[in-house]
Amino acid sequence: MTVHIPPDRHLPSQEAVDLVVALQRCLCNFHARKEEPAILDGEGSDHLPVLARYLDARRMRSMLFGHDLFSDPAWDILLHLYQAELEGRALTLEQLSETLRLSLNTVVGQAGVLERRGLVMEHRSSPNSRRRCALRLAPLAVDAMASWFSLAFSGEE
Repeated sequence: MTVHIPPDRHLPSQEAVDLVVALQRCLCNFHARKEEPAILDGEGSDHLPVLARYLDARRMRSMLFGHDLFSDPAWDILLHLYQAELEGRALTLEQLSETLRLSLNTVVGQAGVLERRGLVMEHRSSPNSRRRCALRLAPLAVDAMASWFSLAFSGEE
């Protein structure tokens, strides 16, 4: 997770940054050990129509300006996994690759980064193939995405 710092504020010290990173790791570990569900406070399904419009807008932007101009594969993966989470399903790496029009290597690499940060969990349907692996957001990531959604789209629903 990254924190937005308004321009009128000073950058936090390295100690503060280290503390935030340590806290994030503790929360990831807590969720991983407890296997507690994410806190969506019952409003997750309300997010689906606005999230679908947002994803459509990103697709249209890509069509109009080209896919490479605004490439942010990790964010797109998180968005699609959040949508899948709200719909109660998981997505395979192949499905993400097809939906996002990214190479499978790019999706696998980004999924690895997201997994190391504790944002996604793997559920492999075939132990021999990473391609058949289904991904879901970790509970901490669901909470973070729900918080982002509320902040970004408050008053728009």
